Amino acid sequence: MKKRIEYNVPDGYFEGLRTKLSAIPAQEERPSRVQRFAPYLALAACFGVAVLVGNLVLNRTTVPVASDDEIIEYLINSDITLAQIEDYLISNQ
Repeated sequence: MKKRIEYNVPDGYFEGLRTKLSAIPAQEERPSRVQRFAPYLALAACFGVAVLVGNLVLNRTTVPVASDDEIIEYLINSDITLAQIEDYLISNQ
């Protein structure tokens, strides 16, 4: 014996269907490639600006290092003896 299931449409279903369908908001268009990648481009730009600003700050605040020749010339022209230099080097090892 076969079971028979009957499906019925509720009364007045199709009369209100158009109004129900028109109430559904339309789907938004897919964003373009530029719109999808804009946050990543903005993040990359911020990172690049941070690197440039950091580089500028570091280059402006670094103290120039004296060369070996400048150090030797300074020591020759000062009143420091060789024994004092040796004592200093030995005590600061």
